[in-house]
Amino acid sequence: MEEVNLLDLDSGVRTFGDYKGKKQQFVFVTRSPHDSYTLMVYEKKTADGKPVPGKRLLVKKFRTKEDLEEFMKGLLSRPVRAFIY
Repeated sequence: MEEVNLLDLDSGVRTFGDYKGKKQQFVFVTRSPHDSYTLMVYEKKTADGKPVPGKRLLVKKFRTKEDLEEFMKGLLSRPVRAFIY
């Protein structure tokens, strides 16, 4: 959540989560106007031996950072690795 606190409207956080039995899927979080948040989950594919985002699996909007944090607790892979872009 430290990275989420740093988000500008043109930046995001990339991390990884376990979604519907699939391990280490890409998770992206962006901040929207009016301090709301959007979380997207994409399947992890491989291209040239490197992981890349594939098909979008989920898009979910959150009105508060607390709601986002609660949802992410059950989604994120451990240990949590997050990167700002």
